[in-house]
Amino acid sequence: MAKHRRWPWVAGVIVLVAVAGAVAVVFIRDPLLLPGRHDVEVFAVNDEISSEVDKPPGWFGRTLGLCDADTRYAELDGRHLCLVLSGPLGTVRAARRDGKITLGADQVTKLRRLAARDTGTPRATTRLVLMAAKPAALIPVTDLATGSPMSVAAL
Repeated sequence: MAKHRRWPWVAGVIVLVAVAGAVAVVFIRDPLLLPGRHDVEVFAVNDEISSEVDKPPGWFGRTLGLCDADTRYAELDGRHLCLVLSGPLGTVRAARRDGKITLGADQVTKLRRLAARDTGTPRATTRLVLMAAKPAALIPVTDLATGSPMSVAAL
Protein backbone atom coordinates (compact mmCIF):
# COMPACT_ATOMS: atom_id res chain seq x y z
CA MET A 1 0.00 0.00 0.00
CA ALA A 2 2.89 2.38 0.73
CA LYS A 3 4.08 2.13 -2.88
CA HIS A 4 0.80 3.55 -4.19
CA ARG A 5 1.06 6.68 -2.01
CA ARG A 6 4.51 7.56 -3.36
CA TRP A 7 3.39 7.94 -6.98
CA PRO A 8 1.61 11.30 -6.49
CA TRP A 9 4.82 12.69 -4.93
CA VAL A 10 6.94 11.32 -7.75
CA ALA A 11 4.57 12.78 -10.33
CA GLY A 12 4.62 16.12 -8.49
CA VAL A 13 8.43 16.19 -8.45
CA ILE A 14 8.56 15.35 -12.17
CA VAL A 15 6.10 18.15 -12.98
CA LEU A 16 8.05 20.59 -10.80
CA VAL A 17 11.34 19.72 -12.51
CA ALA A 18 9.72 20.06 -15.96
CA VAL A 19 8.28 23.50 -15.10
CA ALA A 20 11.61 24.67 -13.65
CA GLY A 21 13.40 23.46 -16.78
CA ALA A 22 10.95 25.31 -19.05
CA VAL A 23 11.38 28.53 -17.05
CA ALA A 24 15.17 28.17 -17.23
CA VAL A 25 15.03 27.71 -21.01
CA VAL A 26 12.95 30.89 -21.38
CA PHE A 27 15.44 32.92 -19.34
CA ILE A 28 18.45 31.41 -21.12
CA ARG A 29 16.94 32.20 -24.55
CA ASP A 30 15.98 35.76 -23.54
CA PRO A 31 18.39 36.99 -20.88
CA LEU A 32 16.86 40.49 -21.00
CA LEU A 33 13.96 39.12 -18.96
CA LEU A 34 16.34 38.98 -16.00
CA PRO A 35 17.52 42.08 -14.12
CA GLY A 36 20.92 43.55 -14.96
CA ARG A 37 22.97 43.90 -18.14
CA HIS A 38 23.29 40.97 -20.51
CA ASP A 39 25.01 40.21 -23.80
CA VAL A 40 22.71 40.37 -26.82
CA GLU A 41 23.55 39.86 -30.48
CA VAL A 42 23.46 42.70 -32.99
CA PHE A 43 22.04 42.20 -36.49
CA ALA A 44 21.73 44.59 -39.42
CA VAL A 45 18.30 45.09 -40.98
CA ASN A 46 18.19 44.61 -44.73
CA ASP A 47 15.92 47.58 -45.47
CA GLU A 48 15.47 46.68 -49.14
CA ILE A 49 13.50 43.51 -48.44
CA SER A 50 12.16 44.10 -44.91
CA SER A 51 8.55 45.21 -44.84
CA GLU A 52 5.62 46.37 -42.78
CA VAL A 53 2.52 44.18 -42.92
CA ASP A 54 -1.13 44.98 -42.24
CA LYS A 55 -1.74 42.06 -39.88
CA PRO A 56 0.61 40.17 -37.56
CA PRO A 57 1.46 36.57 -38.42
CA GLY A 58 -0.64 33.86 -36.86
CA TRP A 59 -0.30 32.71 -33.26
CA PHE A 60 2.34 30.12 -34.14
CA GLY A 61 4.44 32.65 -36.07
CA ARG A 62 4.26 35.21 -33.25
CA THR A 63 5.23 32.54 -30.70
CA LEU A 64 8.33 31.68 -32.72
CA GLY A 65 8.97 35.35 -33.55
CA LEU A 66 8.80 34.75 -37.30
CA CYS A 67 6.78 36.24 -40.16
CA ASP A 68 7.93 33.41 -42.41
CA ALA A 69 10.98 31.22 -42.76
CA ASP A 70 13.54 34.01 -43.14
CA THR A 71 12.04 37.10 -41.51
CA ARG A 72 11.69 38.07 -37.85
CA TYR A 73 8.46 39.56 -36.54
CA ALA A 74 8.51 42.69 -34.39
CA GLU A 75 5.82 45.12 -33.30
CA LEU A 76 6.73 48.77 -32.79
CA ASP A 77 4.23 51.53 -32.04
CA GLY A 78 1.34 49.43 -33.35
CA ARG A 79 3.15 48.65 -36.62
CA HIS A 80 3.76 45.03 -37.61
CA LEU A 81 7.26 44.61 -39.03
CA CYS A 82 8.78 41.66 -40.86
CA LEU A 83 12.54 42.21 -40.65
CA VAL A 84 15.14 40.48 -42.79
CA LEU A 85 18.36 40.39 -40.79
CA SER A 86 21.99 39.93 -41.72
CA GLY A 87 24.60 39.00 -39.19
CA PRO A 88 25.27 38.58 -36.34
CA LEU A 89 27.66 41.49 -36.40
CA GLY A 90 28.73 41.07 -32.75
CA THR A 91 27.40 41.44 -29.22
CA VAL A 92 26.70 44.33 -26.86
CA ARG A 93 25.65 44.53 -23.21
CA ALA A 94 22.13 45.82 -22.68
CA ALA A 95 19.45 45.90 -20.00
CA ARG A 96 15.65 46.03 -20.12
CA ARG A 97 13.75 48.20 -17.67
CA ASP A 98 10.30 49.81 -17.81
CA GLY A 99 9.74 48.92 -21.47
CA LYS A 100 13.09 50.37 -22.56
CA ILE A 101 16.37 48.82 -23.63
CA THR A 102 19.32 50.78 -22.23
CA LEU A 103 22.89 50.83 -23.49
CA GLY A 104 25.95 52.41 -21.91
CA ALA A 105 28.11 54.92 -23.80
CA ASP A 106 30.79 52.32 -24.49
CA GLN A 107 28.16 49.97 -25.96
CA VAL A 108 26.77 52.75 -28.19
CA THR A 109 30.28 53.31 -29.53
CA LYS A 110 30.61 49.58 -30.12
CA LEU A 111 27.27 49.58 -31.99
CA ARG A 112 28.51 52.41 -34.20
CA ARG A 113 31.62 50.37 -35.07
CA LEU A 114 29.49 47.29 -35.80
CA ALA A 115 27.18 49.30 -38.08
CA ALA A 116 30.16 50.70 -40.00
CA ARG A 117 31.53 47.18 -40.44
CA ASP A 118 28.27 45.73 -41.82
CA THR A 119 28.89 44.07 -45.17
CA GLY A 120 25.82 41.81 -45.28
CA THR A 121 23.71 44.18 -47.38
CA PRO A 122 24.46 45.91 -50.70
CA ARG A 123 24.03 49.32 -49.02
CA ALA A 124 25.00 50.32 -45.52
CA THR A 125 22.25 49.51 -43.05
CA THR A 126 20.11 52.26 -41.56
CA ARG A 127 18.87 50.19 -38.60
CA LEU A 128 20.28 47.63 -36.20
CA VAL A 129 18.35 45.02 -34.21
CA LEU A 130 19.34 43.77 -30.78
CA MET A 131 18.32 40.11 -30.61
CA ALA A 132 17.66 37.98 -27.56
CA ALA A 133 15.16 35.15 -28.16
CA LYS A 134 13.34 37.59 -30.44
CA PRO A 135 14.02 41.14 -31.59
CA ALA A 136 14.48 43.23 -28.45
CA ALA A 137 15.12 46.69 -29.91
CA LEU A 138 15.29 48.46 -33.25
CA ILE A 139 18.00 51.14 -33.30
CA PRO A 140 18.41 53.70 -36.09
CA VAL A 141 22.09 54.07 -36.98
CA THR A 142 21.68 57.86 -37.03
CA ASP A 143 20.94 57.75 -33.27
CA LEU A 144 24.43 56.35 -32.62
CA ALA A 145 26.25 59.53 -33.63
CA THR A 146 26.55 60.97 -30.12
CA GLY A 147 28.24 58.04 -28.42
CA SER A 148 26.39 58.78 -25.18
CA PRO A 149 24.24 56.31 -23.21
CA MET A 150 20.89 55.69 -24.83
CA SER A 151 17.48 54.13 -24.23
CA VAL A 152 15.20 52.86 -26.96
CA ALA A 153 11.74 51.35 -26.85
CA ALA A 154 11.74 47.60 -26.31
CA LEU A 155 9.98 45.55 -28.96
